[in-house]
Amino acid sequence: MQSKEKDKLRIKGRVVINQPTKELTSIKIGGLADFFVIPEDLDDLKKVLSFCRKGNLPFFIMGSGSKLLVRDKGFRGVIIKLGESFKSIVSNGNQVRVGAGVDLATLIDFAAKKSFPGLESLLGIPGTVGGAIARNVSAFGKTLSEKVLSVKVLDGNDNCLVLSKKDIDFGYRTSTFLHNKDWIIIEVRLELWPGKKEEIILRSRQARERRTLTQPLSFSTAGCIFKNPSSHPAGFLIQEAGCLGMKVGNAQVSLQHANFIINKGNATARDVISLIEKIRKKVEDKFAISLELELEVI
Repeated sequence: MQSKEKDKLRIKGRVVINQPTKELTSIKIGGLADFFVIPEDLDDLKKVLSFCRKGNLPFFIMGSGSKLLVRDKGFRGVIIKLGESFKSIVSNGNQVRVGAGVDLATLIDFAAKKSFPGLESLLGIPGTVGGAIARNVSAFGKTLSEKVLSVKVLDGNDNCLVLSKKDIDFGYRTSTFLHNKDWIIIEVRLELWPGKKEEIILRSRQARERRTLTQPLSFSTAGCIFKNPSSHPAGFLIQEAGCLGMKVGNAQVSLQHANFIINKGNATARDVISLIEKIRKKVEDKFAISLELELEVI
């Protein structure tokens, strides 16, 4: 059945049947996805979405897979990752148009070479620009959304819409795009102003050093698991609740940063989810605070 369905999905990009999702995610966990598709361009993307709608197939747009946990039984539908034509960066004066598929690290490097400051604090955050906008990523008091002028999306009727910043609700680690699944981010327009290159280089080095010292970069992880409550950082609460080093199967709370769960080798999604619930309970019992997931589970 799936091979017949693949024949119907004729695009310039790549189509994979029964894709192991652990190969797509930074935590290296997950079952098989029925289809994994990389549409080459906007026309391809529209064909893939039409294929999903006609077949009543669930679909999920992924970035780099750095905040994603796919359950052990996999994903019964189509996982979509934007292809090459969604990876362009074009600057015109102080305005920069960035494809949603561009790696955040690539954008930060581009900005540094152009002497555009303001993004270097985000250095080391894995993910794509589309995912970073949807999740409104932040680090050391800076967010990518501060630089946004507009976002181009593809809506549920295959129309391209340009949303100005005032039309977008950005919040802490969230945005309109996480709640409106009909909108697929395809391009972002940023406003970046020139600064001093030596200051950008210094802040970039400081950001790298902080991450190296505070995060378990040598392990497979999904980054921070929980959002920070308004009272204290989630990592502090988890550590104070006695969860440091706690394990379920091969999933373990990092000894270096308590808001990270590391895959010690062949951990399952069930291990991670069970560990998440244990952490939540211990934090709630000690502080009467319910931790909210930053990780997306599909």
